[in-house]
Amino acid sequence: MDAEKILTRAEAWKKKAHCLSVNLRLRSLAEARKFLKEHSIVLWDAKAELPNLLDAILGRIASGKEREQGNAAENCRVWRQQLLCEPEFLECRFFRRYSTAVHQELWPYITVFARLNREKVEEGSVLSRDAKRLLNYLKREGPTSKSQVRKALKYTSSRDARLFQKSKMELHSYLILSIRNESSRTEEGPILDLWENSMPRNVRTSADKITETEAGAKLLSAALNSSVLACEKQLPKWFTWANGESEDWAKSLLESRAFLRISRRADTWIIPRKILR
Repeated sequence: MDAEKILTRAEAWKKKAHCLSVNLRLRSLAEARKFLKEHSIVLWDAKAELPNLLDAILGRIASGKEREQGNAAENCRVWRQQLLCEPEFLECRFFRRYSTAVHQELWPYITVFARLNREKVEEGSVLSRDAKRLLNYLKREGPTSKSQVRKALKYTSSRDARLFQKSKMELHSYLILSIRNESSRTEEGPILDLWENSMPRNVRTSADKITETEAGAKLLSAALNSSVLACEKQLPKWFTWANGESEDWAKSLLESRAFLRISRRADTWIIPRKILR
């Protein structure tokens, strides 16, 4: 099969897998839950290579306005809150620094990098002062609601609120921070905790047995399978927490023959071999 036919098949596969058709669109929380489980990693409303929940609700790619307003955007926000109250989903800035829903299947592999990155930021000077304050607070106090953390660290003004949000995003982008909603405490906001500390014991035990290379390859494989069609030169931008190692992981996956590299014009694309079956 020539390159154009393979890419055409990949586009069709992606449309179906990402529910980019009115006939396939998500109509209920149960369908959204199934969508997240099947893909393991899903964006909420951001447009990128991974599937996103908002487009799947609409059954097509949303416009810029639709990502902010309308019934689909509201459903996306409501389902996001509900799904994050469930024990099998967590949110982190896994992909291109966008908030990403991650299924528990991938938690041991993320835990490997949460540990590595926490060690690096504690040893170095890459974090801002506010991010260090937040990290030290959670190390000392453990899981705490967002509102309680803000109060304890005296982030009271609008400027303080921006600093707090920035520091939270900083830790989130290194996969150090986990955020989970609790349906019984919605008035206090989500629960903040250090990623590794928030993991069940069996997840931490599994992470002990996984090397950094194995974890990286597994996470990249999940992202490539979920995206279906990936421009190779964009891969280094996917995982800002990975210290530029994604190219090595891609090489090992291509050598395993689980994925294909297809050239078209000036670009090369990585595609799951399963689409050829």
